Amino acid sequence: MHGYAIALENLMYLKESMVKNGSKTIWKVSMFAYRKLQESIVNKAIEYNVPLMFINPRGTSKLCPRCENVLTYVHRLAICKKCGFAADRDAVGAINIWLKSIYAYAGVCGSSLSARGMKDENRQTPRNRNEGMKEKRL
Repeated sequence: MHGYAIALENLMYLKESMVKNGSKTIWKVSMFAYRKLQESIVNKAIEYNVPLMFINPRGTSKLCPRCENVLTYVHRLAICKKCGFAADRDAVGAINIWLKSIYAYAGVCGSSLSARGMKDENRQTPRNRNEGMKEKRL
C-alpha cells in the first residue's frame, strides 16, 4: 500500500462526552461494539502494514466540511446555510475526521506512513494472505 492510512476516532474522547451526559454503565455497554470493531481494524492494520491515526472527534459533527460554518440540524440531517452542503450527521463526522487526519499528517512533513509487517512466527496461528477476518467465539 502506498500513501494510505486508516483514520479512527479516538474513543477516549467519546467517553468523556458520554459520561457527562449519561451514566457510566450505559457508556460501557454502548462502547463494547465500537471497541470490538476498532480492535479488529487495528489488528488487521498492524498485520498488513497499514498506518493508523487516532483523531479527536470533538466538533466533527458541528462544522461544515466545505466552509467550516456551524451546521444546522433537522433530525440527523446536517445543513449548511452558508454553502448549501447537506449530509447525514455520521457522514459529516466521518468527512471531518478524514480532513483532520490529512491536516495532522501534513503537519508532520517527511514522516513515513509505513510500518513493518507482523512476521508469521509472531502469529498464534498461521494465516493465508487472502483470508478474511475470523470471528472468535468464547
